[in-house]
Amino acid sequence: MVYFTVRCEAVPGKGTNLDQFLATRSKPFWLSQTGVTGFHVYGDVLDGWPERTLMIEVEDLSSLQRILDSPERKQLRGEFMGYVARVESQITEQLISERAESRASEPVATSGGWEPD
Repeated sequence: MVYFTVRCEAVPGKGTNLDQFLATRSKPFWLSQTGVTGFHVYGDVLDGWPERTLMIEVEDLSSLQRILDSPERKQLRGEFMGYVARVESQITEQLISERAESRASEPVATSGGWEPD
């Protein structure tokens, strides 16, 4: 699994337009591509940079390269660049991953002391 991450800042006054573009144009494009397993857009809650982070999950690097080289993706990128003032991208691969187990059986603090859930 590889992750294509794009960090960007909207042109002032175009934040809503950027979000609409990501939801209506970018998401359908990426999710229709062979090898893409996820598309996520995150917003910065601290009002810093980047304002938006896109994370696209792809099965392998060759699938990502095929998509990046496609004329459709190049056209979409041209449209995207009309909404953003600053863009950085990165391709990463997952090295270590583990999810926390359910902690439902762990004791929780109550006003009278510790009790199980």
